[in-house]
Amino acid sequence: MDRRQLLFGGASVIGLSALAGCSSGLGEQSAQAASKKLITAADLKMEVGTPYPLVSLPGKKPMGQVYDRPPNYETPAEKLIGEKNYPYTDNDYYYVRYREADVLEVDPKDYTLKIGGDAAHNEVTFTYEELLARSSTTVGAVGMCSGQGRGLHHPMIPGMPWTKGDLSAAEWTGIPLKDLLKEVGVDDSAEFVAFRGGRLISMTKPQYWRSYILDTIPDEALVALKMNGEDIPFWNGYPVRLVVPGTYAPPWVKQLVEIQIRKTNHPMEWSGREATPNKLNLHSFVTTPTDGTTVPPRRPIEFTGVAYDKGDGIAQVDYSIDDGKSWHKAKLEKSYGKYTWRVWRANIEFDEPGKHTVMCRATSTTGEKQAVEVSEDVRENGGRKETAARLYAAHIMVEDG
Repeated sequence: MDRRQLLFGGASVIGLSALAGCSSGLGEQSAQAASKKLITAADLKMEVGTPYPLVSLPGKKPMGQVYDRPPNYETPAEKLIGEKNYPYTDNDYYYVRYREADVLEVDPKDYTLKIGGDAAHNEVTFTYEELLARSSTTVGAVGMCSGQGRGLHHPMIPGMPWTKGDLSAAEWTGIPLKDLLKEVGVDDSAEFVAFRGGRLISMTKPQYWRSYILDTIPDEALVALKMNGEDIPFWNGYPVRLVVPGTYAPPWVKQLVEIQIRKTNHPMEWSGREATPNKLNLHSFVTTPTDGTTVPPRRPIEFTGVAYDKGDGIAQVDYSIDDGKSWHKAKLEKSYGKYTWRVWRANIEFDEPGKHTVMCRATSTTGEKQAVEVSEDVRENGGRKETAARLYAAHIMVEDG
């Protein structure tokens, strides 16, 4: 079967499957399955976890080229959980998202960050060296586009057709934004904070500005200088970028050169939408085995995935192999911080050959459960922030015999 047909053509659930491992709870069946050798991703000849051609940008490993100009490259699903920086995505696989054809190249020797605005008490300018010399803090955070998964819809949603790889997680190091704003002085009239990237966009929008509502910015927000302990990669915002944990990443301005504390929203706000709290929705999906991978029948297969939200924390992940009729608890690995994804694992065994679907859904510490079905207004909102378990289901082929 053609892999794109399997990934984009939908998948039905065939028969019932026995579950293996401590999460299955099926008595004798579980014991029999546990006695078999567990098959991990390393044992499988996996499909690449992106349907797009693999292309290596300078300084990056092969990623799915969703679009070349502007450069938009998604992380293959099997590379989301890094090896060098576990459980964070390795820098050379961190996804790339730009709206401009040419990425701005900033020489740190010429770099300055200006902070002011009509609701600031002062205006201050910092050089790159001055920022590096300041005390810093580190926070792990998931960064993802609000249009992630558009390419999984049927029919497809207009916009960049990302599948599962328009996100990554990293450990960011930088200066707390709240410290810089306090140093400049925030007037009681302040309502918004606007951030500008260094690139000139066009004659109609000559600057790139994104805004946050002041009162919704978490204390952990950073003016980031390092990513996973190294300089931020060129494609991910070098030398300085904004990081606002627990929020969608389009406003995490790359090549950050100016911050304005404002009484009103900035008129050049890029998206044309009103500024909102922008908080991440509850989300989980399978990273391995990847879509289209063929696995043997009647053998326990280790499935691995990630789960995350706006920072409440993940309490549980469940999975289903019978179209949501029943759910089984996966095993959660330890937490690396409330804004970082939790890695989960489940051992699943399939009895019958053919095409199978594996869904997963997360539950937060507040009791919120990830939606199973795609929302009815998904086309009207452009597929933005859609987290339905059915949309992100993993589609696996079980071989005959």
